[in-house]
Amino acid sequence: MNRSIFTTAFLFGAIASFAQAQQASFAESPQDTFGIQKLYPTKAGTVEWNSAHWANGNARGITWEGDKDDPLGYTDNHSDGDAPVDFLIDGEGVMQMMPKSPRFHINSLASGATQKQFYRDVEFTAYYRRGEASIGNGEKDHGGMVLGLRSGPLGHGSSGGNNCDASTYYARIRHDGKWDFEKEWKHPASYYQSMGILGKQTPLWGGKRLEANRWIGMKFVIYNLDEASVKLEMYIDSISGGVPEKAKWELVDTAVDAGKDWSGVGNGIATVDGCADYNGLTDAYAPILEGHGTALMRTDSPVDNAVQAEYKFVSIREIDPTAEFATDTTETSENPDNSENPEGIRKMREHSKDLMEPRQIRFDAKGRTTKQKTNQFHRWSIQF
Repeated sequence: MNRSIFTTAFLFGAIASFAQAQQASFAESPQDTFGIQKLYPTKAGTVEWNSAHWANGNARGITWEGDKDDPLGYTDNHSDGDAPVDFLIDGEGVMQMMPKSPRFHINSLASGATQKQFYRDVEFTAYYRRGEASIGNGEKDHGGMVLGLRSGPLGHGSSGGNNCDASTYYARIRHDGKWDFEKEWKHPASYYQSMGILGKQTPLWGGKRLEANRWIGMKFVIYNLDEASVKLEMYIDSISGGVPEKAKWELVDTAVDAGKDWSGVGNGIATVDGCADYNGLTDAYAPILEGHGTALMRTDSPVDNAVQAEYKFVSIREIDPTAEFATDTTETSENPDNSENPEGIRKMREHSKDLMEPRQIRFDAKGRTTKQKTNQFHRWSIQF
């Protein structure tokens, strides 16, 4: 071989190897700031919000002024109730919801935000523990672990806002033990679905109600498939007890809103009333393709000024749903479906794309996953 050609080839090979090594060394970590496995990579150049500042050693309460310790200034309170302090942060990483209708907004476009970030395609991760105050006489079935995305910060009965700006998709694990996806174009009316069936809410724990004092993790993922449809995904960690290194993420269900039959107002009605003159909105079936960029956590309870729920390890990231994490293909796993390894994450994501029939998750008494085949697909349910 000509020596100059050999030398050139060698140099190009060395440069390529160096570039790959540099890319790998600067590759995004597949775990978030809390050590929780990510499902999708973060979109380059975007800003992540997380609750790490809840563990800064400063125990404090949040009222209408927001959280001065939030470095991004996204914390926004839209609660209803008579609690003197709406959210209590223990300084060790846990936030408690105190009023009867707490509404914790992450408003990335707030006037006081230090960096603006419009959240559209998002992986929303949180751990939730139900408070005993939400159980008992007058218990609100629709309360629970309720995460919302693409919402309007002033679209839910807020002073100075307009209910036609609600524009929210929710993932809900409800007090009555059921789960669903919910769509709200105009507050307060909305419509829901689960298992691919409109107007259906599916039991998650074999008919049992949501327990108090148990940490449950949820990932709510949302992204546009194209210019006319939105994909929603719900994942749950029901067995780790809120310990990230023990987390086992399982896909609960997916849904696609292509603007055909899923209404964003009550009872599945096809039209939105009272918004045409404000923002031109009339089609209740239209998918929420952009929304207003706010994320939120909420619940409802019959009593005021008591611990309704607790949250920790919260993060909100704008994602690139088409990207993959860098992986070492020479490594293998004894459990390729385990979400603790990147290959398991990849397979779980692929399953969410190919899902032909919705599934639920089932755990036996020892927290082990079990499967029951229905035709060629798997159905799952969860039990404690």
